[in-house]
Amino acid sequence: MLNPHEGAVPAAKQEVFQRLMSGTAVPIYVLGRNKYAERVSRRVPIQAFIDDFTDDKSYLDKPVIRMADLPSHSLVVSCVVAGNSLTALERLHAAGVRQAIDYFALTRLAPEIFAPVDYCAGNRQDIIENAPRYEWVCNLLADEVSKRHFEKVVRFRLSMDVEHMRGFTLAINKQYFEPFLPRNPDEVFVDGGGYDGQTSLQFAAWNKAYQRIYYFEPAPAMMEVSRRNLAGLREVSFLQKGLFSRRDRLRFDTGSGQASSISATGQSEIEVVRLDDEVHETITFLKLDIEGAEFDALQGAAEHIRSASPTMAVCIYHDQRDFWRVPLWVLEINDRYDVYIRHYTQGVHETVMFFVPKASG
Repeated sequence: MLNPHEGAVPAAKQEVFQRLMSGTAVPIYVLGRNKYAERVSRRVPIQAFIDDFTDDKSYLDKPVIRMADLPSHSLVVSCVVAGNSLTALERLHAAGVRQAIDYFALTRLAPEIFAPVDYCAGNRQDIIENAPRYEWVCNLLADEVSKRHFEKVVRFRLSMDVEHMRGFTLAINKQYFEPFLPRNPDEVFVDGGGYDGQTSLQFAAWNKAYQRIYYFEPAPAMMEVSRRNLAGLREVSFLQKGLFSRRDRLRFDTGSGQASSISATGQSEIEVVRLDDEVHETITFLKLDIEGAEFDALQGAAEHIRSASPTMAVCIYHDQRDFWRVPLWVLEINDRYDVYIRHYTQGVHETVMFFVPKASG
């Protein structure tokens, strides 16, 4: 499946990169406004930021323009790394731009200048060092769609070549509740990392006959939002705690919105617990999207997994090792699962591994 030598940046992008860094007279623009765009603006002299989805006129003391106003002879750096990364480049091409490069390529061509995208530091090394484990995962996947998604995403994370995202669309509205998942009567759902409640709302619409929702969200502000958003649902147990491998109090970074996570430099402190200690009835569906703590949370749910074989939807994109260590650990304690993979963006985010209990008999 994998070629350890794969990953050379295409020659056309290398040429654009040389022009970008040489200080030639070509006007340089940045597509997007985020921390990656800010990094580029600190390293090269840019004319403006491109953003079709704002009324703001300036950003970081530079103008903000629409793509329709972009000179075709420009050089553009796309800093769209989540959602529609490939579509962003295609829109630039459709606008007549012939000199475009994406931030992913910059991280390969000049890693000492352009820091890696979140969740991508060490990806290449892990994939190369653990190639047999990646092969093992690919071979155990339960359907051809899973194998295709897994191969494309791993190749993307190995090479940082966004072309491997071709064929994917932004489909977050379909995340977690796939057609191959069983809908159990009297479902007991654990929403690990609820954030604003949208996943629990989707779950309640997907399985109206559910019995209870256990809702874990450690951030006080987001728990307040969640209580409002989920006020119309029945039988929701709100737990302002994080899921982890042990009971503890840990530092928590609340400044990253939906990507807020456990961090040694976090501004606040949260309580974390083991699911096995917190929920004592049989659970049937466990969803985990907790910004890199998924593997720890699974360890804290070992008894539930071993005894009840709940359906599980586990985000694996926050930590490259989770692509292989999550299935390795789960199947070591309970091999009664079929394993699926689905990817829901054209970038780094939203790769989900599903564990579906095998039909008995």
